[in-house]
Amino acid sequence: MQRLRQIVCAGLCRYYKPDKIEPVGCGGLEWLKVRPALQAALAGLRPQPGGQLFGLRDDDPRLWAICNQCGFRVDGCDFRDPAVPASQCAPCGGLRAVAGLLAAGQELEL
Repeated sequence: MQRLRQIVCAGLCRYYKPDKIEPVGCGGLEWLKVRPALQAALAGLRPQPGGQLFGLRDDDPRLWAICNQCGFRVDGCDFRDPAVPASQCAPCGGLRAVAGLLAAGQELEL
């Protein structure tokens, strides 16, 4: 799990705080945690500037499948909160990681 947090949280999440380890991660991290076979593909992801979704659209239904399972979506997710301007938020590292895998052509059962 520590390796996964290093790749996803430290490498892709603007909300990452190295001195604060949350017992439960974002929806994408939790989804990836039960799929250890994807770690090699995750290690090859290179962050893009600005916290983007590797060319995928915000409203991509595959990404919504991750967000709809996330416990932070209801209370604490600025990215999916329509009241928060897009310029003031970014997708979490877990969602970015899933987007990166999808953009790289990885087949994921969402």
